Amino acid sequence: MATNFIYKPAVHTNYKDIIMPYLKQWYLFLITLMVSLGIVWLYLDFSTPQYKISSTLLIPDDKKGDGGLLKATAFSDLNMFQETKTVDNEMEILRSRDLIYTALKNLNQETRYYELKGFKTTELYGDEIPFKVTVKKLNKLAYLRRLQLQSLSENTFLLQDGPLSWIYRYGQVIRHKDYVFKVDKGPAFAELSGTIEIEFKNLYRLAAAYSAGMLNVNPVLKESNTLILSLIDPVPSRGVDILTNIINTYNIENVQKKNVMAVNTILFIDKRLKAMEQDLSTAEGGIEAYKQQNGAVDANSGGTQINLTKSAEYSQLLETSDVQLGIVRSIESYLSQSDNQFSVVPSTMGLKDPVLNTLISRFNDLQLERNRMLNSANLSNPLVQNLSDQIAALRVNIKENLSNIKKGFIIEHNHLKANSAQYDSRVRSVPALERGLLQRSREQSVKTSLYQYLLQKREETALSLSATIPTSQLVDKPAFDPNPAYPKQPLMYLCGSILGLLLPTLFIYTKQQFNVKVKDAASLNSITGVRILGELSHNEVKSPIAIHKGSNSVISELFRYIRTNLGVTNSNSGNKVMLITSCMKGEGKTFFSINLGLTLALLNKKVLILEFDLRKPDLLQKLGIMQKKGITDFLQGDTEGLFDCIQPYKNADNLYVLGCGSIPQDPAELLMDQRMDLLFDWLKTKFDYLIVDTSPVGSVADAFSLAPYADLSIYLVRYNYTNTQQLDILRDIHDNKKLKNLTVVFNDAKKENRQAYAYGGYGYGATKGSK
Repeated sequence: MATNFIYKPAVHTNYKDIIMPYLKQWYLFLITLMVSLGIVWLYLDFSTPQYKISSTLLIPDDKKGDGGLLKATAFSDLNMFQETKTVDNEMEILRSRDLIYTALKNLNQETRYYELKGFKTTELYGDEIPFKVTVKKLNKLAYLRRLQLQSLSENTFLLQDGPLSWIYRYGQVIRHKDYVFKVDKGPAFAELSGTIEIEFKNLYRLAAAYSAGMLNVNPVLKESNTLILSLIDPVPSRGVDILTNIINTYNIENVQKKNVMAVNTILFIDKRLKAMEQDLSTAEGGIEAYKQQNGAVDANSGGTQINLTKSAEYSQLLETSDVQLGIVRSIESYLSQSDNQFSVVPSTMGLKDPVLNTLISRFNDLQLERNRMLNSANLSNPLVQNLSDQIAALRVNIKENLSNIKKGFIIEHNHLKANSAQYDSRVRSVPALERGLLQRSREQSVKTSLYQYLLQKREETALSLSATIPTSQLVDKPAFDPNPAYPKQPLMYLCGSILGLLLPTLFIYTKQQFNVKVKDAASLNSITGVRILGELSHNEVKSPIAIHKGSNSVISELFRYIRTNLGVTNSNSGNKVMLITSCMKGEGKTFFSINLGLTLALLNKKVLILEFDLRKPDLLQKLGIMQKKGITDFLQGDTEGLFDCIQPYKNADNLYVLGCGSIPQDPAELLMDQRMDLLFDWLKTKFDYLIVDTSPVGSVADAFSLAPYADLSIYLVRYNYTNTQQLDILRDIHDNKKLKNLTVVFNDAKKENRQAYAYGGYGYGATKGSK
């Protein structure tokens, strides 16, 4: 039963087959590429470019021991300007809403100006604005409106607010319920040629937007003191102005913060100087009165002079100790007053205790940080409360430290007092008048020295107040990149090109993935052992007759190729009865049956085509033969002469057709009738080949009833029509041997499948044939 030749394509990965579906639709790639690039061009033409403005700022880090320019000056011992400054803290300050709001307010950023040029709106700024709007008051609804300004003359202009319009004079205050402002002539008034639109910006929200991310503050390198400030703005000159003003505002506030401590120190020294002036005046008056009453005394004796000198030195030290105790008590009193609870502590002025200086410096830093935070937050803010708690804790620590210092001063004072008493006893022998004058002179000298010291410190503090400089250093002043940061033209065109090529690729790929139709012979690779009889090309001619005597068309040669594979040239061939079936209707069973019969008839063999599709017969209709009694009538016993039911095909010799006849009501049972044996036994004696055209096996089981009478079963699979899931039916038939000597014919192969039916070293390029 085996055929002489079985063709089955080799299984291998053909990359050309993978690429060919994309190359065949090159026009789709060209169209989408042109469209995507056109869309990119339109987008770039109508979009507003955004420019990046950046600046570099150096922030000295005091944690690294950098005392600044004040470290080597005469007033560095005051220790007033040494505060803990970290880069992270300064980054947060530069991003603070209050600082940004101040900078925006200084630049009058409440108003934006726009000019419509063609279909594109351009924002105006600086010397480009023809009108200058000065805002007096804005309500919430004002931020939702766009107003139009149009010049009417040198003195008047037209204001439009939606459907409403008014005429005003330049410089006149415009009062409405939602806004109050005035309009003056701008730098570009002479160049004005159309209508200008204005809109108002909420500076609080704008500052919050800059703080949230529009303003970027980042270190150049990790752990670096150099910061890069950058922002994106459609108007580069405005971005430069905003960044410049933010840096200037930051420096000004930094200087003001330093000056607060210096001013408080000057006020504290002034109070001490007033008290010292009174003490010094009293001492000098006492000397004058003593001399007037007792006359001048000169103490020049040797031993007495030494004792007096030592006594004077200890008295001076004792007086200095009293002054230091007084300073400690003054600071304690200052901290104890409720009015000074959140005020900066003045300088310690000569108290050399490093712990006290550190605590007071930290205390003052927290006070300044709390006051700055209160500018944008209330007392209930957790951050403010946290700072208040830290200040209270530091106040307690400072008081404890002052208490310890005071105890030390008391011990020292007692020691100095004992030594002073020792030398006082030695000079008791000095005449009372001389001793009294020396004591008064000594008191005057001590008070004079202290007064001069305080006066010097006041002058140094005043000098430092006038010489305060910003702690930050501008490395690179704000400037903008002339190339837009967004959109980037090369990147946009690259993305457009990628998208233009990707979309058709995805379309074709998705179409292929969702195409569940059989596309090539490789679809049968999962069915092990299935034999392929041949393939038929696509028939562009709609006629069911594709075989003609003397024809050398592609479809004719392919049928001859199938005929050769059947082994009909071999006189011992057993393929006398051929069963033609498929999975579903429309796969070309009838077409194949007709043209296979014509191909076999060309060999002068008597061929009979049996129309065993008893449910929807169409064989006779396609051949143009009128319906007579046929197979159904014979099986039902309506006719005894089977030969009378057979009709010749007039357009070809040796080809005959046995039609279905009348359509039965029970075709499945009719095919099981005992007369079926008589039908096939008689026909085998009269014809060389019997071609049985049956119903699809995917719909009904008629073909399985005819399987015992067939010598060869031909199963048709149509390219781009048969569902791949329906190949499971073919697998079941093959594995369970439901049809005898099963082979497969691929039908309707188009250009993309032409390599599949090339044989003998020759491939057919033109396709004229069957469907």
